Amino acid sequence: MPIIRLMLVFLVFKSVLTGVNGNNSNSENDSKVLQMLTSLRNEFQDMKDKLERLRSETATDTYIRWGRSSCPSGATTVYDGFAAGSYHSHSGAAANYICLSKKPKFNSHYSNPPYVNYIYGAEYQTSGSIWNNLHNHDVPCAVCRIPRSSVIMVPGTDDCPENFRVEYRGYLMSGYYRHAAATEFVCVDGHSVTAPYSSKTNKDGKLFYFVRAKCGSLKCLPYEEGKQITCAVCSYSP
Repeated sequence: MPIIRLMLVFLVFKSVLTGVNGNNSNSENDSKVLQMLTSLRNEFQDMKDKLERLRSETATDTYIRWGRSSCPSGATTVYDGFAAGSYHSHSGAAANYICLSKKPKFNSHYSNPPYVNYIYGAEYQTSGSIWNNLHNHDVPCAVCRIPRSSVIMVPGTDDCPENFRVEYRGYLMSGYYRHAAATEFVCVDGHSVTAPYSSKTNKDGKLFYFVRAKCGSLKCLPYEEGKQITCAVCSYSP
């Protein structure tokens, strides 16, 4: 954009100088300069609009939709898988949740190092809640690609900021605060389902719990204790 501005400034001065040197009166010069400036302004705006359209057409981003095996309308499913992570009580665990492929591929090399980390499947821990039917079931996930940019997760509301589009709404979830392993906060789809071949057998692993506000340094109001925190995944869409 700076190069375009410099070119336009150069054209303006060139046009002005040409008009001044070759015209008969000041009023006539002023009129021609005004016409030139108006024309250049319009051309600049057209060019700016074209660049913005080109940017929006080529911009892409990805996000993980937790709790579902497919992506929302307007998004392409890159792959679907199983939510996974470290065991909830391992003090040396990795903190993040990951979307593990349903089609693992191993190389031909095998070794047995003495020190490793382990990865486990993930379960909903939602007993006695609105998702009581999901309790102890395995959590699905999907990696989604969209023709938009700047994906953000907004915690505390299931609405998106101005000029952002809702990809999906849901609930903020994480691990249990008394477990040894740290976790992250993720936005789990508000219409979550169970993973394929899941059962209610309690095998633990990486766990998903609802998140509630705790008043103090977090102000109540606007927040209220006892209510599940909502969230939204949003993409920039001016």
